[in-house]
Amino acid sequence: MQRESGRKDKEGLIVMTMREKGCLALKSVLVVCLFNYFFYKELWAVPVLIPVGGFYYFLERKRLLQEKREEVKEQFKELMLLASTGQKAGYSTENAFLSGYGDMKRLYGGQSTICRMLQRLKTGMENHTDFGKMWRQMGQDVDIPEIEEFARVYEVAYKSSGNMSAVMEKTAEIIIQKLETKKEIRVLLSAKVLEQKIMNAMPFLIMFYINITSPGYFAGMYHTLWGAVIMSVFLCGYLAAYVLSYKIVSIEL
Repeated sequence: MQRESGRKDKEGLIVMTMREKGCLALKSVLVVCLFNYFFYKELWAVPVLIPVGGFYYFLERKRLLQEKREEVKEQFKELMLLASTGQKAGYSTENAFLSGYGDMKRLYGGQSTICRMLQRLKTGMENHTDFGKMWRQMGQDVDIPEIEEFARVYEVAYKSSGNMSAVMEKTAEIIIQKLETKKEIRVLLSAKVLEQKIMNAMPFLIMFYINITSPGYFAGMYHTLWGAVIMSVFLCGYLAAYVLSYKIVSIEL
C-alpha cells in the first residue's frame, strides 16, 4: 500500500499552484452538488455533505502531490544520467551535478523542482555546506527514498576515501535501473487506475440513465425521512468502496 509520509516539505520544493488549488476546490464543490442531486435533492443536505467535499479534496490533493513526486523522480533520474556522463569526462561528483543545471533547465524549465534543488545545492556549496547532507535533507523534504539513498552512498564513499567516481557511477546505474522498473510497473497499473475511475462513475451513470428513462423511479427516496436514511446508507457504502479502491491502486513501489 502507499507509504504514508509523516514528513513535511519544509523547502516548498513540491507544492500545488494556486490554479491547481482553485481547480481542486471547484471539483470538490461539484462533488458536493453531485452527491446532493443523486442522494438527497435537499438544500439542508449541502452543509451535511461539505465534509465529503473536504475528504475528496484531501484525497485528490494527496494524489496530485504524489504525481508531482513521481515527476521529480524522473527529473532526478535524468540528472543522474547527466552527472554520470560528467564524471566520466573528469568532473568531480559535486561539479558533475551542478553542470547539469543548464540541461535540466532546458528540459523542465527554471522553476522545475529539480532546478530549484540544484540552485539550493549551489547556494549551499558556496556556503560550504556538505554536499551529501544537502541531498539527504532535500530527499527527506520531498520524501523520495532514491535521493536519500544516493546521499547516504555519497557520504559513505566520501568518508572512506574510495574511488568516488566509480562508486557514484555504479550507484547512479542502480538507482536509474530501480526508477525505470518502477516506471514500467506504474504503466502496467495505469489500466487498473482507469478501471477504478470507471467503476466509481458507474453508480451515478446508472442512476442518471434510470432517471432519464423512468422518471419518478426514485421518487420515494427523496423528501422523506426513511428515504434520506436509506440513501445515507448507500452513500456510506459508496464512500467506503471509493476509499478501498483508492487504496488498492495507490501503491508505493
